[in-house]
Order: sequence, then structure tokens, then C-alpha cells
Amino acid sequence: MRYRYNLGLAFEGVAESYPERPALILAEGRSVSFADLDRLTNQLAHWISSLGLGRRDVLALFNAKTVEGHALMLAALKIGAAYVNLDDQNPPQRLAMILATCQPRLAVSDHPLPEAILHCCQSAGVPLLLLPEPAVVDRLSAARLAATGLVTGSDPAYLMFTSGSTGAPKGVAIAHASVLNFVHWARAEFGIGAGDRLSGANPLHFDNSVFDFYASLFAGAALAPLGREIVGSPADLVRHVGERGCTLWFSVPSLLIYLMTMRQLGADTWPAMRCLVFGGEGYPKAELKRLFDLFHPRARLVNVYGPTECTCICSAYTLSEGDFAQLHGLPPLGRLAPNFSALVLDEEQRLVPDGEVGELCLLGPQLALGYYHNAEHSRKRFAGNPHNSGFEERFYRTGDLVRQDEDGVFWFVGRSDNQIKHLGYRIELEEIEAALESLPQIRQAVCVYHRLRQQHGRIAAFVSSQSPVDEATMRQALRDRLPAYMIPAQIEVLAELPKNANGKLDRKQLQQRLTGD
Repeated sequence: MRYRYNLGLAFEGVAESYPERPALILAEGRSVSFADLDRLTNQLAHWISSLGLGRRDVLALFNAKTVEGHALMLAALKIGAAYVNLDDQNPPQRLAMILATCQPRLAVSDHPLPEAILHCCQSAGVPLLLLPEPAVVDRLSAARLAATGLVTGSDPAYLMFTSGSTGAPKGVAIAHASVLNFVHWARAEFGIGAGDRLSGANPLHFDNSVFDFYASLFAGAALAPLGREIVGSPADLVRHVGERGCTLWFSVPSLLIYLMTMRQLGADTWPAMRCLVFGGEGYPKAELKRLFDLFHPRARLVNVYGPTECTCICSAYTLSEGDFAQLHGLPPLGRLAPNFSALVLDEEQRLVPDGEVGELCLLGPQLALGYYHNAEHSRKRFAGNPHNSGFEERFYRTGDLVRQDEDGVFWFVGRSDNQIKHLGYRIELEEIEAALESLPQIRQAVCVYHRLRQQHGRIAAFVSSQSPVDEATMRQALRDRLPAYMIPAQIEVLAELPKNANGKLDRKQLQQRLTGD
């Protein structure tokens, strides 16, 4: 058997094993085989190579989940370039920061873009091209590329941007070897094979999409790409997942709760579904029980956990009927994948006693390379293991406070900083505060996250100003800087923000102001 040491070779191996099986399941019964997708990938790889893109360059993609959009991701992998999927609904200022960080050699879109995006790329000096017409692509060589064999496991495969505490998004660089380890685990954990069809409901610029793309196409399973318009309509989303025969689903809990609230899921919904996977935020017990009662035992329900810096997922927990009698809050994070080991440390980097709360620090081959063009922050989060004197070993400081029970299961307790998970997105509250403080008349800003009992929370902002400030004006200014999911649900203007005894901003007092405690 040929050694598949990078993702380009791995995909070629899958295409050789399952040439006629469907790789992409489209609407209205249409599909694309692995052989045809591999052929298109080679053609687009030759095209981007002819434009000067090569190993360790960055390819920016505005990807609407077309067949060509997926082929471009694979094409980048084959030539050793790292791709980054960008949200064309990002505010221009935020997109400009992302482009400045990742410095792509080229940007390609599979659909027409707003004028603001074109101007943003032009200002950043990034050439932006639309995909060539199909007739042009058909004339390109479909031969495999010698460059694929030169790509190493340590080369970056993709960049994924997350919120940053300094006010600018951070680009997480994930290597080919990390993804190969992830695929190996996902296939074993969920029993994914050539007969499976995975839903592709997650946005491609969102970390959960890593599971959709890699756990399907690199395991010989099919992917059913679900675009923004479909996902935005509960009825259409449920219908497409059913019509395309999806057997595995992965999303944030918010989306499943929304489908339940809109009464789109019933006892006979998705008859082919055998596994529902959810992660990216906590799943409130009452809502989770409703979902469990609807799908158990015909489908397995799995709560997963994993920072972007650890290649999407690093732990899983399968729910059972008995869990709900003992569950008082959120479901457990589960046991670590075999690719990982962990340390639970206190503030002084000491190991905490068994069962005690500490920061989860992860080790293993799925760790990211670091933050792209951000060595300082990489050194802070990817530290040397102080408990290994035998050799140098890196771990990732998650910032998540956890405890591990006697069965080896991890439970989430809270955060050691001001990072939150909202609608599945990881958000540094400091990034919202920095955007608010950049506005005229705003002297200082603080954001807190208010959980609404069994429901998901909302972001509240408090700003200090000595003169009247119009909330609508602030909101419009924030829309120019932040994506919609980061806009606070509530903005309150105070003459002064409260301080604690140490003179620091008192977030706890502001939390109490919201709850009335």
C-alpha cells in the first residue's frame, strides 16, 4: 500500500479506491463521483499553479460550497498551499485585518462578490479572480501533479480564523499530519465508511466544517454541501438533509434547537440518520433531552469538544438514557481521543489533584502549528510542558477550566479568561470592547455574557461616555467592524463603569446588573 503522508496523496488514494462512488451529493438527485472530483481538482491545481501559487503560499477562497469550491480546497492541498475560506459577509474592516495577517498570494471566488469585497482585496494588494468558465477548465490538464509528492506532513493545510483578544482575528495554522490524524480518529470513532453521507451545514469559514469536509471525503464517504440559503430556511434544511440521505449530522447545538423550536424535526424525520454529533457550545439539558427522546435509539447522539487549535475535535461523549438523571447542567466533554493526552493545571502550572478544577492543557499530534504571523501569541498559548524533563514537548493552553472524573471523563466548569462560545462561534469579548472603544465619545467598554437559564446566552455591552450616545448609531458602526454574531444584544451607556477594590473593571457587578441579583 502506498504511504499517504499528505492530504493530496490521501485524497488520490480515496479516489482510486472508490472512483465511481459519490463524493458530493447535490440537490435534485445529482452527484459528483470521486473520480470526477479528483479530475476537476487536478485541473484547478494546474490552473492555480500557473498563476504562481505554490507550496506554503496561502490561497484565499470565497467559497459558496459549489463543486468547484470544494475542488479548489483539494487543489490547494495537492500543491502544498494553505487555503483559507473567507466569509463574504464579513465587514470590510475585519476582512482587511484577516488579509493583512494571512497575506494570500491569490484569492479566488466561485461566485460574484459585493463591491466592498473587491475593494478590500484591491486595497490589500491581493489579486482576486473568479473561477474560469467550465469550457476553459475542461481544456486544462487533468494529469496528477509532481508537486503533490513534495508536500510534507508539517506543511500547513488550512488557516482558520477565530476571534482575537487584541481586537484582531487570529489565524490558526493546521498541518497536513494533524488532519490525517483527525481523519483516522473520526473514521474509527463514528464508524464512517463509503456508505455514509455527511451533512455539510456548517459555514466553511467555521471550524466545525473541518469535520464535514475531511471526515467525509477522506474516508470514502459522501458530503452533502448545504449552502447559506438552504441552512437559513429550517424547512428547506430539514428537507435537503432527508432527500440527500444523510447518515451523519454535525452542527452547533443552536441549530438543532432552532429546528426543534420551529417544529421541523419529528419522529419520522431523517430516516437514514444514524448519528447526530453536536459541539462548539454547551447544549442545555432540557433541550438536549427533547432531541434525545426524538432520535434515540435509532440514532447515536454525541457531544464533542475541541478548540480550533486542536484540529476541530479532541473528545467525544455518547449520551445514554441514564445520563439525564445525573446531569445537572451541560453534558460532559467526554474522553479524549487517543491522539491526545492532557494536563489539568492550576494558575501556577502545577498539576491539580484528581477531580479538582484546573485549566485543560492538551498535547498530541493534532495540535496546530501556531497562529499565522503571530509568534508572540503562539508562544503564550503553545507552551512547553513543565512536567516533562526528558524532552521538549508542546502543549496548548485551552483556557477552559475542567475537572476529570474517576472514569476519565472531562466536564466543563468555565473559562479562565473572557472568551465565550456564542452560537457556536468562539468570541473574545475584548475584540468587541476594542471595536466599541474605537468609536467617538466612548471612553471605555466592557462586555459580559448573560446566560438565560436553559436557553443560550446573549452578549451585553456597557460603555462609559460623558455625552449622550445613540445606541442605533453605535450598532451601525459595529456592523462595519464586526460580524453579526458578535454584535451585542444590549448596549447600555453609563457615566462611569464600576471598578472593584483593585481598581479593575468589575465584570461581576455588571453581570449582577443584568440578572438583578
